[in-house]
Amino acid sequence: MRGRALLFSFSLLLACGDDDGGGTDAGARDAGGAMDAGEADAGGAVDGGGGDDAGLADGGAADARMDAGPDAGSTGSPGCVDGAGLEEGEHTFTLEDIERRYLLYLPTGYDGSRPWPLIFALHGNGGSVDYWDRTSGDRNIRGEVEDGAILVIAEAIDNAWRDYDMPRETWPPRIEQELRYFDHLKDELGEALCVDEDAIFSMGFSGGGSFSGVLGCRREYVRAIAVGGSVIYFEEEDCVSTPAAWITIGTEELTDGRAAYRDFFRDRAGCDAESSATDPDPCVAYAGCDPATPVHYCQHPGGHVWPDFGTEAAWAFFRRFVE
Repeated sequence: MRGRALLFSFSLLLACGDDDGGGTDAGARDAGGAMDAGEADAGGAVDGGGGDDAGLADGGAADARMDAGPDAGSTGSPGCVDGAGLEEGEHTFTLEDIERRYLLYLPTGYDGSRPWPLIFALHGNGGSVDYWDRTSGDRNIRGEVEDGAILVIAEAIDNAWRDYDMPRETWPPRIEQELRYFDHLKDELGEALCVDEDAIFSMGFSGGGSFSGVLGCRREYVRAIAVGGSVIYFEEEDCVSTPAAWITIGTEELTDGRAAYRDFFRDRAGCDAESSATDPDPCVAYAGCDPATPVHYCQHPGGHVWPDFGTEAAWAFFRRFVE
C-alpha cells in the first residue's frame, strides 16, 4: 500500500468524551455516561467532545466524481486471484480469546475477478451493528453502496470503541486491540474477496467516527474517512498516515473537542482555513489541501445526530477515490 506522508505536525491538546449514537435514530448518548463535557485521554490529550469545521478539502483531486464500480487499474487483494469467497451476513471469529463479529454485504453483481472498494461502518459507543444495518432511512448505507462496494459493519468489544467506565490507562491498550481487529478483517476479506486495496474506507458516528479517525491516523490502508460527531481518540505522534476526510458536526453539539478533531485532519492534510461551498448544502471544501487528501466539513443545524444527507454524501465522497 502506498503511504501518505506527514505534511506537518502541530501540538494538539484537546480530545474528549463523545456522545455516542447507540441504536436510536436520534443518536443515543454514550452507554458509559460520557458526555460532551470532555474526558481526559489516557495519553494526556483531553477528549473535547466535538469539532466543527473539520471537513474535506478539494485539493484539485476530485471535482469530477468517479464511478463507484471496480476498475482494472485498481490494486487488487490476493482474493482477486484465488479467493474462496465469503457469504453475506453475520461472521464471527476468535481473536485474542474474544469472539468478534461483523456483518458482510456484497455489492450487486459482485465479480471476484475485479477489485471492489471496501467500507467499514462503525456504530457509536453503546450501539451495535444494528445502527448501520438498515435498508431505509438516513443511515441506509446498505442501499447507497449496494452496486458499488463491499460493506462491513463492524462491532466493538462490549459495544464500545472506548469504555468510559474503565480507567483511562485502559484506553490505549483497547485502541491497539481494536486496531488488530480491523487488521484481521482486512486480511480475511482480502484473502477471500477481491478488494481494491487503494479504496478502503471507514465511516462512523460518534465513537464510531472517533475510531474511524484512529484508523485513518494509524493505518495506511485507510484511504478516507467519513464521520459525524467525533472526537480524538489517538495521540498525534502515533499517526503514520493522512486520510482524506469528510466530517459533519451539529451546531448544537459543536464543542472544542469536536472542533479539534476537524482541525486536526484539516491541518494534517495541509489545508487552509479558507473554504468554499460544495455539495451537498451546507458543506464546504477547504482550500489548499494536498490533492490526495481533500477535506470537507458539513455543519448541520441539529445536535448529536447523523444528518439526513450524511450517508449519501459520505458515499459520494468515497467514490472520488475509486479509480
